Amino acid sequence: MENISMLWFYLEPFVFISEDSKGFLFYNANSKRVILFDKNENINRVIKYLQNPVFMYSIKIGVKELENDHLYNLIKTLQEAGFGDIIEGDLSKPVLMQPILNLQKSVKHLKTDLHLQSDRLLSYLHEVTVFVNGSCKYRCKECRTMFKQLSCCTKSKDTLNYTLLDNFLHSISGIRSSINITGGDVFQYPELKKLFNLLEKRNSINTFTVNYRNIPEDSALLHLLSKESFRIKVIVNESYQEKSLETVAEKLYQENVNQLWEISVTSAAEYGKAELLGEKLSEHNIKINIKPFYNRKNLSFFEENIYIQPEDLIAVELDKQDIFALQELNTNNWGKITVMADGKVYANLNKDSIGDINEKIGDILCRELINGGSWRHTRYNTKTCNQCRFKLICPSPSNYESAIGKSNLCHVKL
Repeated sequence: MENISMLWFYLEPFVFISEDSKGFLFYNANSKRVILFDKNENINRVIKYLQNPVFMYSIKIGVKELENDHLYNLIKTLQEAGFGDIIEGDLSKPVLMQPILNLQKSVKHLKTDLHLQSDRLLSYLHEVTVFVNGSCKYRCKECRTMFKQLSCCTKSKDTLNYTLLDNFLHSISGIRSSINITGGDVFQYPELKKLFNLLEKRNSINTFTVNYRNIPEDSALLHLLSKESFRIKVIVNESYQEKSLETVAEKLYQENVNQLWEISVTSAAEYGKAELLGEKLSEHNIKINIKPFYNRKNLSFFEENIYIQPEDLIAVELDKQDIFALQELNTNNWGKITVMADGKVYANLNKDSIGDINEKIGDILCRELINGGSWRHTRYNTKTCNQCRFKLICPSPSNYESAIGKSNLCHVKL
């Protein structure tokens, strides 16, 4: 570049930038690679310019400026890694589109066109959980709290009116959202057979979430679950004997019931025990999910095994749409609602109710999208996390943050 005084430096349109007080994070959505750079006066100026959408992801740099080691190393590193490139000489400015997703414009449009848009929002709904009752003869220790962290049953004094449930399910019959039926002991729901008949007509898989101790002896009920449109999620939320669980699994297997098991664990020892059980159940091709549960006494277990390390985040592999989603949506809550047995509707059970089953479901979803209490609860609008450069690639806030009472379950130092 002996005879060249200027050059253009540009970033590729699949490269994202995030920053905090200490440095910058560059993420390449094509190569799934992360590059970190500490802040420096010369670097800061260039990146600030590139981050302005007006300048189309490119900046003119004087060759003499590259005598600064910090700036030279930044450009060289990004260029060699395929994050960007240089164009030598005083040529036309390269035009590239910075990756931007602006859901806010859609939200503003919803505010002015609420009734016309509410029906369209049904297409966002992809998972519905319904607590049909609250009756159960068992007294599980964490009954009142576990369902707010995990997919789990819980006791209450309520029973959902079947006519209201029928109307609600018909209102969403045009979409292929998955339906999860739970409660206390769902097999005690008075209108259970009517519900089976209604759900069987849906073009989707319907899951019944049940504590393993509430699996019925009645073969006729299990026969209903053996149909292709149904499966059972068996919840194990207390100490157990492996033999008793294997007996339940074998019974469901013999009845040709599609089964998924979910075991909550509170320690490394419980995790190891659950893994052994999973190996045995796998002999019948039964899938098992192991879910950590915070019981207010096992914070160290979460800090050691669940909290995120910086190296965990650097190893993530997200595409462009994944990054967009994390910026604007909570990927744990998005498209999900829960109807409790008292008829109240929630986007997240750790938040306030967003409506009632008597209301038009589209209007409920519209309010949630506008208010953003759960569906749009991101790292970008969470205190502490919004000051961290890793928010670009960090998983959305989950129920664990609510249970522990801490917004950032990580070991990232700001």
